[in-house]
Amino acid sequence: MSLISLQENRDIVQNEISNKTSFALTSLSAAQNKNINSFVAQASDTAYMNNAQGTVTTTPLSSAFRNIANYYFSSTASAVVPVAHNLASTTSLIRAMTIGRTTSDDGIVSGTVTATFTFGTSANNTYIDIPESSITGSVGRKGSLVSQSNTSNIVGTVFYDTASLLFHGGTGWPHFLCDSASGFTFGAASAGFVVCTSLSFQALNILKQTMYFCRAFPNECNYTTNPTAISNPTLGTISGSLTSSPTTYVTTVGLYNDSGEILAVGKVSPPVRKLFTKEISIVTTLQY
Repeated sequence: MSLISLQENRDIVQNEISNKTSFALTSLSAAQNKNINSFVAQASDTAYMNNAQGTVTTTPLSSAFRNIANYYFSSTASAVVPVAHNLASTTSLIRAMTIGRTTSDDGIVSGTVTATFTFGTSANNTYIDIPESSITGSVGRKGSLVSQSNTSNIVGTVFYDTASLLFHGGTGWPHFLCDSASGFTFGAASAGFVVCTSLSFQALNILKQTMYFCRAFPNECNYTTNPTAISNPTLGTISGSLTSSPTTYVTTVGLYNDSGEILAVGKVSPPVRKLFTKEISIVTTLQY
């Protein structure tokens, strides 16, 4: 047994592994229907929000609008969401699409969003994202949602870390500030609705690793409580072979905090031979 104080710059290594999963959705599965929502939010509307398939929920549109204004745009007023293409102007109407963690994992990979919409009976219109070059707000990474055919036409904002697409702008027709096509759903084109007919993006999954290099120096970890080493069960004496250059086998590594409380236990397979005159180093990896 040995308690070794780990040195951060020598014995601890941290890194991240990023995995990307591509999604191309033209319809929602039962599971996705529960965690991908699209809805209209209005500052003063007391009607109730619809989910991605147009089913009425119990969340008022005005409540959803205030939540978006406060969280994403740091606003406490009732109607101060900026118009995406003109930050000097504000709007009380916003269309939102949120993707749950079971689909988006740790967020959306910037530069991978493509969304196609119909506005009532108008033709398909495709929009893509252009990420910001640096983080400028408290909500993490974000980018502009723009028309694929005219990238100067900014129609909204994508917040990558929360997998939220907010449409609050656009110039010309069609644009997302229109009231004539009032709904906002996901699926097939429908008269009187703004409909997302397809959505593609890459989801980001970040796996963090911390590796601890646990060392047993010479003259350490050469004692055992294994009953096979007891020569006299009545007296509890240890076999004489442990008194002269004993050899033991390490089977378990424990990580402790500064108070001596054990935080994690790792089993070694196969057991590691520990000679009395030799040092061994065992790497313990935590993933989260």
